[in-house]
Amino acid sequence: MNVLIVLGTAALGLSALWAIQSVVLTLAGEPLAWPLRFKKRGPVAVWTGRVLIHSFWIFVLVATPLALGIRPIDALHQAFPTPVPWHSIAAAFSIMFFPAASMYALYIAAGWARFEPQHDQAKRRGKLLRRIFPGPLPVSIFEEAVFRGILLEQMLRLLPQSSAYTALAIIMNSAAFSAVHFVKPVDWKPIKQVAYGYFIVGCLFGLAYVVGGRNLWLPIAVHAAAIFVIEVARLYVVFQAPPWLVGYTEWPQSGLVGSVLVLGVAVALLTLI
Repeated sequence: MNVLIVLGTAALGLSALWAIQSVVLTLAGEPLAWPLRFKKRGPVAVWTGRVLIHSFWIFVLVATPLALGIRPIDALHQAFPTPVPWHSIAAAFSIMFFPAASMYALYIAAGWARFEPQHDQAKRRGKLLRRIFPGPLPVSIFEEAVFRGILLEQMLRLLPQSSAYTALAIIMNSAAFSAVHFVKPVDWKPIKQVAYGYFIVGCLFGLAYVVGGRNLWLPIAVHAAAIFVIEVARLYVVFQAPPWLVGYTEWPQSGLVGSVLVLGVAVALLTLI
């Protein structure tokens, strides 16, 4: 029942988002579209998309605990228990950060990628500063709070307590995590490969959630480290090896080497945390 409440709350939030989007697009003289599937042809449309996405996350994070009969402040304490496990957070961040950074060094050394700064210097500096602050934290906090802190947690409570059912919950949660990234229009590379990339990192973040004691400290650390390395590397590195081997600059985990790295990080989490 709780999983249905979570899905119903998300559907309600999506409906509200769609209604607001329709009003804004009408006022801006833009054609109506499905939720988040409008073309961003002007600053109004661009900022509308950004505001709506973050508003949706906030709505789900506040409304879902209320619908489940839990005070949002109690849900917050459950997601971020104290004392803060600084040692485990640092270990989880390092387990992702250093192998991922080394992967790019390997690509350049092997000739699979080349160092080629993107944009002009001023624009690149601005993008780099934004990747440092606020950096990857807003995205990783929102996504982990919704997908692991709410959806995966309710799945784990619904299913019997066993390793097999825990793995099943993580797999189903990761499939949902991957699918949601395709709500917006996609003009990406082969969708199946990109979806696979989102799926395997979803499994990794779900594993971090379980290994960390079913709270958000570790999945946020791993997620933030992955985003930071990828987003900074995109400013300086261009892939030139086949996508099946190295993936794509925004989704390196979708390639063979990236997949092996994700598996290695998962093993390290199980071994060291």
